[in-house]
Amino acid sequence: MIDEYLKNFVSSLDVNPTLKKAAIYTLTLPGKRLRPKLLLASAKDFGVKEEEALKGAVAIEMMHAASLIHDDLPAIDDDDYRRGKASNHVVFGENFAILAGDFLFARALDLCNEMGNPKVSKAFSATLLQLIDGEARDVSLENKEASVEEILTMYKKKTGELFAFAFSFGPRMTGKEVEKYEKSGYNFGISFQILDDILDLTSTFEEIGKTPHKDEKQHKSTLIQKMGLEDSKKYADTLYEEILENIKDSPNLLREVRKVKESLAGRL
Repeated sequence: MIDEYLKNFVSSLDVNPTLKKAAIYTLTLPGKRLRPKLLLASAKDFGVKEEEALKGAVAIEMMHAASLIHDDLPAIDDDDYRRGKASNHVVFGENFAILAGDFLFARALDLCNEMGNPKVSKAFSATLLQLIDGEARDVSLENKEASVEEILTMYKKKTGELFAFAFSFGPRMTGKEVEKYEKSGYNFGISFQILDDILDLTSTFEEIGKTPHKDEKQHKSTLIQKMGLEDSKKYADTLYEEILENIKDSPNLLREVRKVKESLAGRL
């Protein structure tokens, strides 16, 4: 359902054909659709209408796809592969890759605004700003001796922001308290990033669908550098247990979070 909506939403627009192809290319790459799944689960737990929830799910996947396009560019992470396929800039050139990312960011914000909930729109705009800041912090910490606090802040912004929005979508749409859900989303993002860093260090291209050992080659600052692999994994597991406690009253979100953990655990 999400895949069809994503493709149709972009295909129907009257824009430059190469721009449209570039946007659809990354949007429809095979992926877990993790963020929209978590958002839809949160929406279901709080009784948000499916039509409105689907808009939020598509918007968050668009924002995520845009960030991946820009993240893979030679000036950032310089990766020629994403999800086992050629990166956007390899297929369409750096110029259209940049424009496709910009386009998807804009369309994501536009779609979120269509829901007519000012608080949700404001939160989504703030998510984008913090996501970009997180990416900037990641770049600025390359080749530097970063502190644990600096790395965790970068993880929270770079990876945690989209999860925080997804976790808190249901309560925010219905005017309920969002704090514990946002915190759980941030912690989920940090835990997810730690496990992603571990996979980068220990997996093959076939297993992760992108170039492995990128963090080492680009001298990225990671928690593994500061705490070691095993202690980093233990910290991620501790955050996961806190998340389960905080969202125990949200059965659909709880189920999706457990699925993610089980999937990652099988690969570590």
